[in-house]
Amino acid sequence: MPLLWMWVEGRGEKIDRKTGKGGAAPLLVRRILTERLHRYDWEVDAIRIGNWRKLQNEAETYMTYLRRRPEVDAVLVLLDLDDGCAAEIAPQLAQSLQELNPPRPIAIVFAVREYEAWFLAAARSLWGKPYEGNPEGKRDVKGEISALFEPDYRPTTHQPFLSQRMDLQEAWDRSRSFRRLVHALEELLAQVETPADRVKVTPGPRPPGPT
Repeated sequence: MPLLWMWVEGRGEKIDRKTGKGGAAPLLVRRILTERLHRYDWEVDAIRIGNWRKLQNEAETYMTYLRRRPEVDAVLVLLDLDDGCAAEIAPQLAQSLQELNPPRPIAIVFAVREYEAWFLAAARSLWGKPYEGNPEGKRDVKGEISALFEPDYRPTTHQPFLSQRMDLQEAWDRSRSFRRLVHALEELLAQVETPADRVKVTPGPRPPGPT
């Protein structure tokens, strides 16, 4: 059975091997694979790597980890954007990883601005009323969720529960970065099933603009 290895940022997004808690991001990806892409033949695992700057600074170390995991078929990097522009940072990070000649396909996805923004995008399915603002335009999304919907919100407790309950179509309709997540999984599946001469890291570099 093919294995998708996720590199995630927060404690609530990966499984804690000691307590069994967490695992929100792998849970959500499994849902996308089965419910939207109708793929039931993939396993999903995750490690916590910190933010995108840490990955960029320690890219060679993580590439070494990957080379030591021959059972891994593809890597999904899923990190919070926080600030900045995903359309600029993601290709730059992808290029840094591509230059290290990765042994497996890698796709980079930024949750804009935090993982919890996808909960705001799917708020109607989670709390019975939509979020009226732009789900991807708010900093401190955790605080917004606490203020409007979930007063005692804690990532390690609530992320897995909400990831299981959220409506994927509602998130797709209201969040560009969530659509990117789905497309990234499609890209990885295609690369694994139709290998090319060169392993790719996506998204690729942005084409030059008009002169």
